[in-house]
Amino acid sequence: MVRASEARARIIGNLRALVIVAIVVLIGAIVWAPLPSFAWKGVMALAVAFAALVVIHARVFAAKERAAAACRFHQRGIDRLDGKWTELASKGERFRTPDHPYADDLDIFGRASLFQLLDATETRFGEERLAGWLSAKAHAAGKTTDDATALRERQAAVRDLQDRVAFRERLATVGALLGADAEKPDPRPFLAWAEGGSPLPQAALLQVVAIALPALAILVIAFGGAMGLPRWAWAVVVGVEILVASRIRGRTDPITNAVSSRQQSLASYAEMFAAIEAEPLVAPLLLRSKERLHASGAAVTREMARLGRIVGFVDARHNEVFRFFIAPVLMWDLNCALVLERWRTRTGSSVRGWFDVLGELEAIASLAGFAFDRPDHSWPELIDAPRFEAVALGHPLIAARKRVTNDVVLAGTGSALVVTGSNMSGKSTLLRSLGVNAVLALAGAPVCAKKLVLGPIAVATSMRVSDSLDEGVSRFYAELQKLKRVVDLCRSRPGVFFLLDEILHGTNSRERLIGARAIVRELLARGGLGAVSTHDLGIGDLEASHPGKVRNVHFEEQVAADDRMTFDYKLREGVVHSSNALRLMKIVGIDVIEDAPAPAAGAAPSAADRAD
Repeated sequence: MVRASEARARIIGNLRALVIVAIVVLIGAIVWAPLPSFAWKGVMALAVAFAALVVIHARVFAAKERAAAACRFHQRGIDRLDGKWTELASKGERFRTPDHPYADDLDIFGRASLFQLLDATETRFGEERLAGWLSAKAHAAGKTTDDATALRERQAAVRDLQDRVAFRERLATVGALLGADAEKPDPRPFLAWAEGGSPLPQAALLQVVAIALPALAILVIAFGGAMGLPRWAWAVVVGVEILVASRIRGRTDPITNAVSSRQQSLASYAEMFAAIEAEPLVAPLLLRSKERLHASGAAVTREMARLGRIVGFVDARHNEVFRFFIAPVLMWDLNCALVLERWRTRTGSSVRGWFDVLGELEAIASLAGFAFDRPDHSWPELIDAPRFEAVALGHPLIAARKRVTNDVVLAGTGSALVVTGSNMSGKSTLLRSLGVNAVLALAGAPVCAKKLVLGPIAVATSMRVSDSLDEGVSRFYAELQKLKRVVDLCRSRPGVFFLLDEILHGTNSRERLIGARAIVRELLARGGLGAVSTHDLGIGDLEASHPGKVRNVHFEEQVAADDRMTFDYKLREGVVHSSNALRLMKIVGIDVIEDAPAPAAGAAPSAADRAD
C-alpha cells in the first residue's frame, strides 16, 4: 500500500511538472507565434488540470502517510513480539523522578522499561494517562472500595479493546498524523484558549462593525461610480477598516494565533473522536467516556469539524494576495476572531473533557495491545483484601524463551518471604517480577503469570541505591532514605507491598542483621506484605519468630565437575546452604588466598614471625 501510494505520488508529481512545462510552452507560442486567440482556452484548461492534479496529489500523499502510519502500528507490535521493543522511540524519560516509591527500581520508565514496552499512545494526554497508571496512580490504587471498583472497570475496558484491532489501528494511525515531531503533540495551548476568557471588548458592537464596514466597502467599490461618489471614496472606507483593525489587533491576534495552522491537527483529532463515537464499545467505563464526548450538547465530531472549517478560513490569510488585497476589505481577522469566540463560548468548557477521554482511550488501547500481543499472560483476579498469590510468575520484560517462572504466595498483611541465595542466582529478578506484575495488575493490564490473585496494595521498593557526591550522601545513607520512605508509607496505610533487595548491605554484618530484622518486623507489624532478599542467613530466624507469616525460600547454583556454575532460577523452600562468592572471584581471575588460622594464645611464634 505504501509503495503503491509512493508510485502514484511520483507519477502525479511528474504530470504536474509536464503540465507546467506545457503551460509555459503554450503561452510562449501565443506570444511569439501567430496562434489564434482561442489558444488561451488551452492555457486555462491546462491550469484547471494542474489544479486538479494538485488536489489529487494531496489526497494520494495523505493516503500514503496514513498507510505508513498503519504499517508503523503493526510493526510496533511485531517488534514487541520479536524482542526489538527496546529500540522503540517512546521511553517515558520525562516521567522519571528520583524519589518515586518504585519506578526506578522496577524499570518503569527509560530504555528497556515497562513504559517503552506498553506505550502505543500518540498524544501527550494519552502518554501522561498511561504513565500515571504505571506510577503515582498505580501506587495509590486500592485504598478504598471505590478504587478497587475503578480498577476492575479499567481491566474490563482493556479486555473490551483487546480484540478490537481495527479500532486500535485507526486510533493510532490517525493519531500518528498529528505531527512528525520527536515529542507527541500537546493540545494544552489550544485548551488554554478554549478555557480562557474573551479578550474582545463590547463584542456585540464589534459584530455590527465587522459586518457593516465590509458591506459598505464592497458596496462603494462595486457601485460607487454609479452612485456618483468620487473615485477615492472606497479608499476612505477601507482606510477606516484598516484603522479599526489595527486598533484591536492586540486583542484579535491572540485568538487567531491560538488556532492558526492547526487545521490538519484539528481534523486528525476530529477523526480520532469519530472513531471512538463509531465503535460499539460495551465496557461500562468506555460507555461513560463516550457520553462525556456529548457534554456540550452536540457531537464532538460536529463541533471539531466546525472549528476545523473556521481555522481553514483563519489560515487563508497566509496567502499574500488574500492578506494584502482581500482581508483588509472584509476585516477578515476580526470576523474570524468573532466566530472563534462564539465557538469558544458555546463549547470551550467541554474541550478538556474531550481530550481527557481521548487520553484515557489511548492509554487503555496501549494496555489492550499488550494483552493482544501476550496471549500467554493472564488477567489478575482482583479481590478486596491485600494479597499476592501467583502461579508461574515471570518477568514481563524478559523474553519468553529465557524466562523462568516461580510460584509465590503472600497470603495477606503481615506476611513476607525471606529470599536467600548465592550471587546471580535470581533473587533480584524475583523481587522485580513481583513488583512489575503488581504494577501491571494495578494499571488494569494482564500479568506475566498463569494466575495472579491480587488485593489492594501499594508498591514500595528499596533495590537500586546510589550515592551522591554533589549532595554529600553516602550509599548507605541513600539506602536508609529509601527504606525510611517504605516504612513511612507502611505507617500511613495497610497493604504496602514492600520489596527490599540486599537490605542494609552497606554496613557491618552484626548491625546489618539487627537493623534488617527490626525493619522487617516493623513492616509486618504495620500490615505490610512483601519480600526481602539477603545474604545474611540470620534473617531467616524470622520464620521461627513469625510462624505462618514469614517463609524462607532460596535460589541455588549447580556446580559441574569442571567447577563451572549454572543456575536454574527455581525457587526452593528454606534457607540456602551454599555460597559462590569465592568461586566467582576465581572465575573472573582474582586469586583468593585464605588467611592462615590465628595462633592460639601463648603459642610459640612461627619461624616466619621470628624472621620478621
